[in-house]
Amino acid sequence: MAKNFIKAGAAVLVLGAVSLFMFTAAARAATTAKPLVYAAWLPFWTTQAGEQEVALNLNSLNEISPFSYEIGAGGAILDDLKIGSGAWDNWFSAVRSNGNKIIPTIAWFNADGIMKLLSNTKARQAEEDKIAALVKNNNFDGIDIDFEGMYPATRPYYSLFIEGLAMRLHPAGKMLTCTVVPRTPLDSLYVNPPANVVYPENYPLLNRYCDEVRLMAYDQETVDIKLNATKGNGTLYAPVADPDWVTKLIRYALQYINPKKIMLGIPTYGYEYEVSWANNVTTYQRVRAFDFFGAMDRADSLGIEPVRNNAGELSFTFASTTYIQEPPILTSYVSSTEPAVLMHPNPNATTTFFVSFPDATSELQKVALAKKYGLRGVAFFKADGQMDPAIWNSL
Repeated sequence: MAKNFIKAGAAVLVLGAVSLFMFTAAARAATTAKPLVYAAWLPFWTTQAGEQEVALNLNSLNEISPFSYEIGAGGAILDDLKIGSGAWDNWFSAVRSNGNKIIPTIAWFNADGIMKLLSNTKARQAEEDKIAALVKNNNFDGIDIDFEGMYPATRPYYSLFIEGLAMRLHPAGKMLTCTVVPRTPLDSLYVNPPANVVYPENYPLLNRYCDEVRLMAYDQETVDIKLNATKGNGTLYAPVADPDWVTKLIRYALQYINPKKIMLGIPTYGYEYEVSWANNVTTYQRVRAFDFFGAMDRADSLGIEPVRNNAGELSFTFASTTYIQEPPILTSYVSSTEPAVLMHPNPNATTTFFVSFPDATSELQKVALAKKYGLRGVAFFKADGQMDPAIWNSL
């Protein structure tokens, strides 16, 4: 018995040593792991409110991206925020003195214009020079390129453009951030996925030349047929960003991009839909975008308490006598049994509206995903004075 006791004691000591080693290693990893980088886009259409929100929460942010520049005719860089007027100098000075990086965004949504400019070697290289000069002359920490809606045929020219920008910015110690549209796995987009799909953005090349790759993990709505079948069958389901969908985007991107370069885009807005059901199909017509305060005020005016839905967002429905005919581009159809909320329409208000929007709780679910997958950080779209204020105290 004594021998057994000694053996048992030795085993306990060994296990204790192993446990202590594991605990120490975990503690060391926790203390040496880099914290998340927090960024926010500041939109030009709500300049004053956005400035105030960012200024009040500078200590919660590392990077500020004024959504300020666009590309116009002939490759002209349009200054929507009038940064060049000097009115922003004091604000920028305060941001810099707090240690925050300023990385403005250049946005372009014209597929034809992008293709025309980038496919012309002389014009493309001239644009790269303009952007590098913009960063240098304004003492920005870098630039964020957000080109959306590009043709697949633009891929080689966009790649050359990104490479050219990196060659100009990196020697000067400036960052190149590349914002990309979400890439839902094909088996979640199609019943019969097509072969040889070509995307405009070359993920491996972006991984090589971009310091950050910001994934716009929002505007999901009804795009994911698998989640529609499991979560939207008999239930209204059109989230701006379900964590299950966001997880798919992250896992796909991680096949090509270093996690330490990925910034997860997190939405601070949601949508209102006009919804109906017939012949085993639920129709969603997107009516408008709703920020947190706007959605909460709308619910309050109707005497409704928003509830947490199965996508992790807040939502509510209401009946109205108003009917809005939206264009086909804003209308989508989902195979579904009849949603319970539509089974007993109000005879005096036959149109039903559905609102789904994020709050601090749903936004923190995305922050948790960034931590889980070891990403560089998160970027909120957008800081405009309409975010759920509870998010700032939780970062």
